[in-house]
Amino acid sequence: MKGRLTLAAALLAALSGCAEEVREPGTFFGDGCILDMEAAPCDDCIEFAHVTSLGSDELGPGYLVDRGAMDVVRDRRGNYWVGQEEQIKVFDPDGVFLRTVGRRGDGPTEFRRAAPMHTDASGRVHVFDTRNQRISVIDGTFTLVEEKRLPAWISAYAPLDDGDRYVVQASIEEPGRTGMPVHIVDGSGILNSFGEKEPDEGFSLGSIDLRLAGGPEGRVFAAHPVKYMIEAWSQEGTRVGALRGEPQLNAEASLQEPPSADNPPPSGIGDIHADSGGLLWVSLLILRPDWLRHILWDPSGDVSSEVTPDVVTRIYQPRLDVIDLATCTLVASQLHDQPLILLEDRTVLGYGFTELGANTLDVMRVRLNR
Repeated sequence: MKGRLTLAAALLAALSGCAEEVREPGTFFGDGCILDMEAAPCDDCIEFAHVTSLGSDELGPGYLVDRGAMDVVRDRRGNYWVGQEEQIKVFDPDGVFLRTVGRRGDGPTEFRRAAPMHTDASGRVHVFDTRNQRISVIDGTFTLVEEKRLPAWISAYAPLDDGDRYVVQASIEEPGRTGMPVHIVDGSGILNSFGEKEPDEGFSLGSIDLRLAGGPEGRVFAAHPVKYMIEAWSQEGTRVGALRGEPQLNAEASLQEPPSADNPPPSGIGDIHADSGGLLWVSLLILRPDWLRHILWDPSGDVSSEVTPDVVTRIYQPRLDVIDLATCTLVASQLHDQPLILLEDRTVLGYGFTELGANTLDVMRVRLNR
């Protein structure tokens, strides 16, 4: 599973400078449903048990840099592969640094934006490189065994099935595909394209920068980044499920305008994961009521966040929601002190810092108290 927090990167950048009517209540796999965002049964329904931490205090091979580029997967040996722009850093199950994979460049096992995305049924790790527009498949001996081409520059991606196919979001100007945001690809070409071209007032997500995930039965899940709207599709392009959270997030905020008391930056969804038990996991960043006091203004009118390691969590409160798709209910919702990457079923990664301020990823197992 992928591990991204592109929402945080987009929001910090801003600080620096369904078509048919949906019946209520309905069901997710049917007409669509309205999710009561205030109906979680308790405020301590989720327990986080620390497993290990990835990263080092000392500058060197195990030091983690560029928090916005950390895509993470776990291989069949339990090793963690962490994307670090032009290379991948591999840690063992206890968090001990093992080695790097790759270097900067355009050749074999060279990257310009390495994003470990999936471990397939054969134990091979699939690495997206959106800047080189390809997928590198690397086996358990850290040997490149296959390269697959991407059809265009893509903004979101997720594995499907055992990893031979992928769902991506891209702008592809081809007859019959123009304006469609979601595409199924296999490295040799585009297998299918679907999704509404423009959002509406119901459940249509449109072509905005989505959050994507594969799910059971070959389904494709897509979430709006700053509205609590999530859809499920078949790989043939039929929409099979939808939900809208109410009350909505503050999605009317504009990232095109400087943040202000009248234009607060939006809350939003950073990651989603659909597990085999019918639960949908949603990682969010919720704007704090006192966010404005952490923004700096200068006489020129420029706006920036105060430059501290914890700037994201000073402005935003991370939260993990768990939704039962069968009943369209919020079964758990828990605030956390770290932005969360959804690694796989019941395992998450929290962005954090060592005592000396170095980047770290805290691996945690999740338990639901239902």
